[in-house]
Amino acid sequence: MAKNFFILFISTILLIGCSTNKEQFGESTIENAAGTALSKEEFSKIRSLNNETFDTVNFVGREQVGLKYRLYKPKQQKKDKSFPLVIVYHGSGRPIGTDNSSQLGVLPKLFASAEIQNKYPSYVLAPQFSERSSDYETENNRNLLYSKPRASLNSVMELVDSLKSNLNIDNKRIYVVGYSMGGSTAINSLAARPDLFAAGISISGIPQFDKTEEMKTIPIWLIHGLDDTENPITSDEQFYKEMSANIRFWKLKGTTHDNVFTTTILGETLPEWLFKQHKK
Repeated sequence: MAKNFFILFISTILLIGCSTNKEQFGESTIENAAGTALSKEEFSKIRSLNNETFDTVNFVGREQVGLKYRLYKPKQQKKDKSFPLVIVYHGSGRPIGTDNSSQLGVLPKLFASAEIQNKYPSYVLAPQFSERSSDYETENNRNLLYSKPRASLNSVMELVDSLKSNLNIDNKRIYVVGYSMGGSTAINSLAARPDLFAAGISISGIPQFDKTEEMKTIPIWLIHGLDDTENPITSDEQFYKEMSANIRFWKLKGTTHDNVFTTTILGETLPEWLFKQHKK
């Protein structure tokens, strides 16, 4: 009897573990994703967070190259309490520049919003690149696009190291998130410093293939529209196959590059998953 109870107990624990792992990782096709795209009003609500909620800062690193960035600091700061850091990378186009405001799109403002901060207090870092942060080339063996980081990524990594020394940042909970070019730069960051990050989310990005072994211990969430023609999903599909572990892949049915932000994504879904991840 006791033996049967023990077997049942172990089986239950394993079943729960498998169920949790399935929720955390694996491939899913999200049906009718286009039908849940955010309206202009919903976008405006997230964007309405005042830019002045973020500190305006200019960082100059060892190479004397300036990097403008915005930083949100959690309100309940105490000397003996540390907080996660979420780095949010912007896409190409209008956010590129030096005005130190155009990079404050829906993603940094989502993580800095009162609704999310009340539940998941964190620092939110939004650097602005004065040129592209990631370039794309065709990888001959795979015949797929892959991304290569530009030198500006080194400045961001140097900035993060500086912030770690000067702020109450939880070193086991440093995350990176990005959309489009920013999603590519998120993967580039994980490849450059796999020791630094607890997890990463890439939305509609192009991955980097030459450091997959180094990234296999990092939880990664890929989100991509099946009808994306600007950054085709095929590169992420191959990246998912090669990574094989600790990776979650959402394919959004009926969405393109520009309407990938659905109500499912721009709510608590991203923060809830992200803040569960801790470096061991």
